[in-house]
Amino acid sequence: MFSLQRLLGKDEKFFDLLEASAEEARSSVQALNKILSNPNVVPKLFEFHEAKETDKRITDQINEALVTTFVSQLEREDIEVLSAALYKIPKTVEKIAERFIISAPVVRGLNFVEHIRLLDAATREVVEMVKLLRNLGAGRLDQAKAINAKLQRIEGDADKLILDILKDLYSGKHDATKVMAMKDLYELLEKVVDRCRDAGNIVTHIVLKNS
Repeated sequence: MFSLQRLLGKDEKFFDLLEASAEEARSSVQALNKILSNPNVVPKLFEFHEAKETDKRITDQINEALVTTFVSQLEREDIEVLSAALYKIPKTVEKIAERFIISAPVVRGLNFVEHIRLLDAATREVVEMVKLLRNLGAGRLDQAKAINAKLQRIEGDADKLILDILKDLYSGKHDATKVMAMKDLYELLEKVVDRCRDAGNIVTHIVLKNS
């Protein structure tokens, strides 16, 4: 887990904090993917709650620093909006862990291989995009657009996946209770990818404004 104490006294605190938030979001998804890889094991909620709370502390520190620190390169509003978007990723992941615990008998034996691939790819691109903000300049806009295009494709694949899943869920071959539980879980998984796409769009907007 990221230690906030390492940030004290650093000049580029906002870049450090935003990158830390992105890394924390990715860490929460990596923990989730371990659960998705073995759905027969009921997850421990405290692990996901801790990841969310760590990112919440980073977000709080960003908000506090925005009040007390002069920002010269990035606009305060952009920092605030991006910070909030990044925090929503581990927050959504914690909700998924809650659903796993509640619906443990239902999710046993389900295959989440494609979800694992999409979640891993989406958070990896988010981390790379946030790192672009540290050195804005020539070429950054092209890089941001290229990475964001990957995120858009990942989000498109997630949309197609949920449609295929819903088609199967509504086929009539599943118990109604199972359909409700699985639909809720799958839609939350898709939402994590949506959160990553949102963060990517914000970064692209920031880079464009500063190019």
